[in-house]
Order: sequence, then C-alpha cells, then structure tokens
Amino acid sequence: MFDLLAFLGIVLLLTIFYFFVAGFFRSPFVPSNRKTIAKMLEIAKIKAGDRVIDLGCGDGRIVFRAEKQFRAKAEGYEISIFVWIFAQINRLFRGAKSKIYRKNLFDVDLSEADVVFCYLLPAVMQKLSPKFKKELKRGARIISASFSLHDWKAKKVYPAEARAAKIFVYEQS
Repeated sequence: MFDLLAFLGIVLLLTIFYFFVAGFFRSPFVPSNRKTIAKMLEIAKIKAGDRVIDLGCGDGRIVFRAEKQFRAKAEGYEISIFVWIFAQINRLFRGAKSKIYRKNLFDVDLSEADVVFCYLLPAVMQKLSPKFKKELKRGARIISASFSLHDWKAKKVYPAEARAAKIFVYEQS
C-alpha cells in the first residue's frame, strides 16, 4: 500500500511540476471544451481530402474529429511528451488513422495546409504570424480559439458563447 501511495505522490508531483514549467516556457495544456471544438470545426468548412493541421493539438480531439467527421487528412503537433502520450492513447481508443507528431510547432511545414487550428497563447500566436504569412498557401484558413493574430485582419470573429470560446477566422490572401 505504501508503494502505491509513494508512486501516486511522485506522479502528482511530476504533473504539478510539468504544468508549472509549461506555463512559463510555452502554452500549457488547456483542453478545449466540446462546444468550442464543434464550433471551430463547423466554422472551418472542411471538405473531404483537405489537409488539416492542429498546432499544439493537445489530446488530438480536433484532429480525430476532422478525420472522422469530414474525411480530412488531419495531423496534429504537440511538443509536450506527457500530452503527446495521452494523444497516442486517445488515437488508439478512437481507432483513428490520423497522426499526432511530437514536434515543435515552429518546425512544421504548413505549405500544404488547407486549415490550421490553434489554441495558443498570444505571444506564441504573434511568433507564428510570420510563419503563417510565409508558408500558408492562398486561401488557407486559420481557426484560432480565444486569441487573435494582431497583425492580421480577421475574416470573421465569432463571439464567445455559453461554454464556447471566442473564435477568430483568418484567410491567407
């Protein structure tokens, strides 16, 4: 019994340490609720075969729903080892074919993306802005929950609703 309690205590301390460090150095894992995910997917106007990328995909729910619901070629990118492992488990339980890669989102090639999903802190969004401008093809859409790209003009902004975040839609011109 003591071994189990010691193990659980260590896991709890590691989890707290992870979220403390993640909050200071990059975006922490804060999962979107179902209503926000459903709204983001609806707004994205995904068509079968579209290449969908979720940057900082967390547990992969947007990726897996884009694949299942819209038959998109979806993939996600997550840097945190703990969250990436959780996404891999989620993928297995869902029987999804989409991949979640453990990779820094600044190293992802966006040139073939039709839709890019983001739920990232403002500082990260601002650092991504030049990458979006340089790599995204004309007509590619960026769907961002809660945080805007300050130097882009939003095509549409959906106000926050009960249990759903504010959503920004951008299109590469």
